[in-house]
Amino acid sequence: MPGELAVNHPESPPARAKRSGPSEADGHDPSASPSPAAAGAVEEVTCTGVAHGGEAVGRLADGRAVFVPYAIPGERVRVRVTSARRRFARAELLEVLEPSPDRIEPSCPHFGPGRCGGCAWQHLRPRAQADLKARLVREQLAHVGGLTGVEVRPTLRPSVEGEPEGFGYRERATLTAAEDGRLGFLRAGSHSVHPVDGCPLLAGGLQGLPGQLGRHPAGAKVRLRRGAGGERLVVLEAAASSRTRFYPPADLAWATVRGSGTVVDGEGEPSVTERIAGVELHVSAASFFQVHRDGAETLVRLAGEALGPAEGATLLDLYAGVGLFAATVGAEAAKVVAIESWKPAARDARRNLRSHPDATVLQDDVAKALAGVRSAGVGSADLVVIDPPRAGAGAAALRRVAGLRPRAIALVSCDPAALARDVRTLTDLGYQAAWVQPVDLFPQTAHVEALTALYPAGTATNG
Repeated sequence: MPGELAVNHPESPPARAKRSGPSEADGHDPSASPSPAAAGAVEEVTCTGVAHGGEAVGRLADGRAVFVPYAIPGERVRVRVTSARRRFARAELLEVLEPSPDRIEPSCPHFGPGRCGGCAWQHLRPRAQADLKARLVREQLAHVGGLTGVEVRPTLRPSVEGEPEGFGYRERATLTAAEDGRLGFLRAGSHSVHPVDGCPLLAGGLQGLPGQLGRHPAGAKVRLRRGAGGERLVVLEAAASSRTRFYPPADLAWATVRGSGTVVDGEGEPSVTERIAGVELHVSAASFFQVHRDGAETLVRLAGEALGPAEGATLLDLYAGVGLFAATVGAEAAKVVAIESWKPAARDARRNLRSHPDATVLQDDVAKALAGVRSAGVGSADLVVIDPPRAGAGAAALRRVAGLRPRAIALVSCDPAALARDVRTLTDLGYQAAWVQPVDLFPQTAHVEALTALYPAGTATNG
């Protein structure tokens, strides 16, 4: 296969790396510090760590950290430096000289350097992926948040019945049209598109759609969705002044939406139905939902564990989306207030919470809405779920959360660095993290979701 990485067998002599520094033959002291390696230099490196983005980390001969995609901590590899800065460098993997026992042969022909960027870790055993994700969370808590005493549990890996481990789980995905109109995924670190006819990470009924949906204007976005009943929806992104002509398979619902979330064209019901913890949720074409239904179930269960009994309590669901936590964890709460800034999702949340005896949905920025929650009848909150976007909740919103003095907070994070920043902020505001549970919602990638349970400092905790 073109672009395959060479792995030396034990009986093969290791490849020799180019020397990037002075040698005895040059008449220089070999104990002197070597000259910094520039772009194009080839070296042998031992990988000892893992970076936030999933690359393995080692040290060049000059002492700088080097980030190497497709390598694994513990491996000795030969690399070529692709970019060099004063304190660190990036490199491409040329050859694996001493492979990790966790290295496996990737099953997808689109995986690897210069190809599809949807996956980063198909060369890693599933359990090794899970272990590295817990390590990433633990190290980011320490390095970014200065927090070393927090319990980080082993990563949970939701599974999909009938699918190989780590595959067939994505019930949502976004495709991009290449220059020739074919659909695919962006290459790693690039805006160029790698076309695919199918993807083994997609759930059943979606796997073959990339090759069946025809050609589209270069750069166009196409989102795939599957509901709890197996219904399939294709969502096309349209410019505000135009409509996209689309001729899908006859059994496929589809919708064209503008950037505002307004449906401008389509056939069939432009939504899917989800079923989480026994609760049915309406998710419209423009609304966000977790990529993995079993993963969403796991997060709901963990939020319930972190918050404890909700009977008689007031629950705030912040960055609520379509009301996933408000409608499930908050089902027994006396009062629920959900805050969501995206209009289509807030509209879905109102629909999904209409059976609750006392539920309010505010369409607003969370930090701004929290400044006025008394207008929604909330002077304090007993329980809070926070599920922010990748950048995290931020200090302004968290200060207002802490001012409500909830007895328990469940913080959902999709980025370990943002998790560390938000937990640090809440710690400084008088809360303590009892535990962090990583959840592998995105197998074959370096992305990790995590739920953190926080309580007022010095109080008893739920587990």
